[in-house]
Amino acid sequence: MAEQLYKNIAFCTDFSENADEAFVTARDLAERYDATLHILHVMINFSLSPPTHATYMPIEYDPSFVEKVREAAMETIQDRYIGQMVENQRHKIHLLGGYAATEILKMAQDQDMDLIVMGSRGLTGLAHVLFGSTADRVVRKAPCSVLTVRLKKSEEE
Repeated sequence: MAEQLYKNIAFCTDFSENADEAFVTARDLAERYDATLHILHVMINFSLSPPTHATYMPIEYDPSFVEKVREAAMETIQDRYIGQMVENQRHKIHLLGGYAATEILKMAQDQDMDLIVMGSRGLTGLAHVLFGSTADRVVRKAPCSVLTVRLKKSEEE
C-alpha cells in the first residue's frame, strides 16, 4: 500500500478573499487525502500572552481585550470555514500572535506539516519590493511544500 501523501495540511488565513479561495483548495485536499486540516490565523504584532520584560508594547497589556480578539477570530473561523467542511473532517485550529511568516514557519516545523496552503495577493513591482509578502517568505523558508492560491483573474479586477 502506498504511503499517504498528506497527513497534515496547514491552511493560513488572514480572513481575506484570497484566503477564502485558498481554503477551498486546502479543504478539498485534506478531504481527498484524509489529512488533518490545521487552520492557522496569526494576529500580527499581537501577543496572546502577557509581555515579558524584554517585550516592547506601546500600549498597556489588557488581558480582556486579548481574549475578545481571540474569541472574535475563533468565531470567524467557525463561521467562515468550519461550516464548509464535510461532517467529521479532522481539523485543528491554531490562533497565534506575532509576525505572520515567522509563526507559520514555526507551526509548520513543530506540527510536522506536509503542505501549507495560503492565499497570495500577487503584488508586483515597487509594492512587492517595499512590502514583500508573507507568502513569499513562507515559500522561501518552509520545511514542506507550499501551495499559494490566487483569486481568479475576473475576481481580482
